[in-house]
Amino acid sequence: MKRLTTLLIGMLLTAGAWAQDSVEVTQTQAKSMYKTVNKKWVSVHDPSVVWEPTSQRYYIFGSHRGVGYTADMQNWTSASQTWQAGSNSVAFVTPAVKKVKKGGVEVDFPQFNAMEWSARTDASYNIDGNMWAPDVLWNPVMQKWCMYLSINGDAWHSSIILLTSNNITGPYLYQGPVVICGFQDNGHSYKDTDLELVLGTQASLPSRYNVGNNWGRRWPHTIDPAAFYDEEGKLWLVYGSWSGGIWMLELDEETGLRDYNVVYPSTNGNSDGVTSDPYFGTKVGGGYYVSGEGPYIEHIGQYYYLFVSYGFYSPDGGYEMRVFRSEHPNGPYKDAQGRSAIFTSYIMNYGTGSSDTRGEKLMGAYNNWGFMTVGECAQGHNSIIAANDGRTYLIYHTKFNDGTVGHKVRVHQVFQNKNGWLVAAPFEYNGETTTDTDIATQQLVATDEIPGTYQLLVHKYRMDYANYEEVTPVEVCLTADGKVTGAYSGTWSIAPNTSYLTIKLGSITYNGVMVEEQMDSKSLRTIAFTAMATNGVNVWGYKYRPEYALAWQLNNQKSPIVTNVTKSMDLYALHQGDPNVQLNWQSNHPEAISCDGMYYPIGLQEDVPVTLTARLSAGRYFWQQSYNVTALSEANSQTTIEWDKGLLARYTFDTDDLANTQDPSQQAQLLHNGTTQLPTLVEGEPLRNGKVVQLNFGANKKESYVSIPNPLKDSSLTNGATIAFFVKRADNNLWDALFGMANGDARLFLTGNLYVGFNSGTGNYIDINHPNTVQTEDLGTGRWHLVTITFDRKKTSTGGITLYIDAQKRTTDKYEGKLNGNAFSTKTGFDYNLVVDHLAACDQLFLGNGSYWGSPSAMIDEVMVFDRVLASYEINAMLQMVNRSFTPGTASGIEELLPQAPSPNTHHATTLYDLQGRRVNNSTPQPGIYVRNGKKYLIRK
Repeated sequence: MKRLTTLLIGMLLTAGAWAQDSVEVTQTQAKSMYKTVNKKWVSVHDPSVVWEPTSQRYYIFGSHRGVGYTADMQNWTSASQTWQAGSNSVAFVTPAVKKVKKGGVEVDFPQFNAMEWSARTDASYNIDGNMWAPDVLWNPVMQKWCMYLSINGDAWHSSIILLTSNNITGPYLYQGPVVICGFQDNGHSYKDTDLELVLGTQASLPSRYNVGNNWGRRWPHTIDPAAFYDEEGKLWLVYGSWSGGIWMLELDEETGLRDYNVVYPSTNGNSDGVTSDPYFGTKVGGGYYVSGEGPYIEHIGQYYYLFVSYGFYSPDGGYEMRVFRSEHPNGPYKDAQGRSAIFTSYIMNYGTGSSDTRGEKLMGAYNNWGFMTVGECAQGHNSIIAANDGRTYLIYHTKFNDGTVGHKVRVHQVFQNKNGWLVAAPFEYNGETTTDTDIATQQLVATDEIPGTYQLLVHKYRMDYANYEEVTPVEVCLTADGKVTGAYSGTWSIAPNTSYLTIKLGSITYNGVMVEEQMDSKSLRTIAFTAMATNGVNVWGYKYRPEYALAWQLNNQKSPIVTNVTKSMDLYALHQGDPNVQLNWQSNHPEAISCDGMYYPIGLQEDVPVTLTARLSAGRYFWQQSYNVTALSEANSQTTIEWDKGLLARYTFDTDDLANTQDPSQQAQLLHNGTTQLPTLVEGEPLRNGKVVQLNFGANKKESYVSIPNPLKDSSLTNGATIAFFVKRADNNLWDALFGMANGDARLFLTGNLYVGFNSGTGNYIDINHPNTVQTEDLGTGRWHLVTITFDRKKTSTGGITLYIDAQKRTTDKYEGKLNGNAFSTKTGFDYNLVVDHLAACDQLFLGNGSYWGSPSAMIDEVMVFDRVLASYEINAMLQMVNRSFTPGTASGIEELLPQAPSPNTHHATTLYDLQGRRVNNSTPQPGIYVRNGKKYLIRK
């Protein structure tokens, strides 16, 4: 009787599929959940935010007269502002205010010419590029919009002036100076400023200000103003940039100018450690020319929060936002470890050279977050607003790791953790409605929805900004029993009836919040957390909500199914990689095509129609689809192409002696270098036959590799050669050596990022696809691939090295090297005879060794070496014939007995299925009959 008439397993598998989950997601629904979201951003440097109630808009004002507005904190429109005087050249010359009050009487207000003060020592000075970091607020007493604007000058000859308008975008009229610096230059007389209005008449410049070129170590640079009202209605101004630090003045609510009735003591006034001064007010941060600029203060909850940007604002300058807080508007401001925002000596406080990490770091340069394609860096000079809608918004400019200095505004919602420290949402604001009140009184993400695998960013200190370092996400798993596994080990918990999260990663505990957020640039919803440790480091994490995880999967997956099956299929290539989406397959004829996609042609006498059913599930949600294919018979699946002509070596690793099937006298060796752990042989790897080699990489495992005798040794290789092997990489160490051949100083290698390199050891070398010069697609992880590389002696004029992945030619985008002392950058610039001769000169061929780097964490199988160049159609035939099972599937009956269940540490191929095709994940299943790799097994007690 023919094989198909006795398919007991197939009959059983057609009945009853998986137990149905509660909610099915269709392709149409998935498409509606997965939409591109385009936002309109503006380029406003140093954005300062204010709410304008008449238009119901948020406005931002920035340097160089940049203005933008939005109604939703998501889409911005550029605007402009005007001066009442009509032009920059006269707008800041004559103050409108002539008298101010001091001691209850009106006194003359100096007619300070801000334009002249800033430009007096520089004839080429242009004020257009020196109007920096304005801050605008509404003064209810004056019934005016008040703009505090920096007029930057050379050598600290700067000032902060006040302009007012009836309309938020102007025209603004110059009222007068608020605070001025740069008294030390004889060309800038203090007599032209308000210094004597504060101190009284002076016979000469007080000695504490007469510091010459050392102004910046002691006294502030009067730029970067931010005005704010405290909870008692008092108006303040915080200002300063690097130099002598960040300072604070009280303002007069009736004029918006300085309050000349407030007296400040002189503390350490004749030293660089000055903390209070009769003219400049009270120091609240920085000093000694320590980095720090763009101060901004906002009252949120129970505290006043001081934001300062450390570093330089170029993309590689290390710009980052630090946060301190105080219970009082004028300080003292401290971080979570009680460290003062004021410095007592110079110290490096950002970048790799930093020896000081005070201040909470909200975020730093990062990339590969969500759908990011270009990394963000130099985030800073922010403002923040505790809005009337109950939410708090952080507004800052960011630059990008794209080779330019371009910048855009970004907005993130900010929350308070249980300790009252601020944490920024992991994604931009996308219309979420969560408030701090919600977080304090509700658990916004149900406990059973929290477990899963998250992408995690750790915004560390001391980053190498100069070399464009960016933090990138790692994976951690939050388990249902409150543990953290993966890249970090630890614990997590949610405070009852709140959304306050405590997560411990390693030895560090972070306190934050867990909320729902929408993904940047997509309509996908996430479960996200943001948290801060006492040391000031912030972490972000997210995973997709389960239904959106399915939507992402369904909109990106590519079916691995072919109509006529002639080789094994990687059915799990359907899965796009979200670890929170589970994929299971069932086959109604596993003896022909298994649930893992293994194709069994041996003994198959006729073509077999097979139904393969895929089921994706995430939480309560699932998607399911069946595919009808035909498993071709053994005869119909054969190829007539003589692909194995010239096959000198084939290593399947299925015999104890690891012999070459073409010449058993040649045997592979499992070796190590600098480690005590050899490669291991792994049984039952899905989509591969028998055993495969596991290369071990990690601590003290630098060189775990396979060595095979070079069958090409001393061959003439008239045309060239071909080397092929199957590999499945387990990590993203792209510089690992997949294979290599060395002869003295000469070496040839291929790495995981598909970089091919050859160095003759005598000055001639070629690099193909070098990652430092070209962005190439790497081999990827978690999937078996057939890697084939041909070396053609005859194509020395057109490029003699060709790379194929799964029988598909890969583009080689970049060539560079030297030949006989001459550099080249095209594939025709090298003599490929040197490479082919190298193949014939080496004693060994290495898998996992032979380059300048360590071994990969990878599996290797079916190593094949040919003494000729295979054509693309021959490589495709080779893939067809070696990528199949040569062990017949089960026709009927129970063939094998398992005395015990598979170990939970065994590989996926030992996964059991019940007779309905459902995966049995329990390491100790109940007694019964199960299917594994197309065979039936009986598990006894």
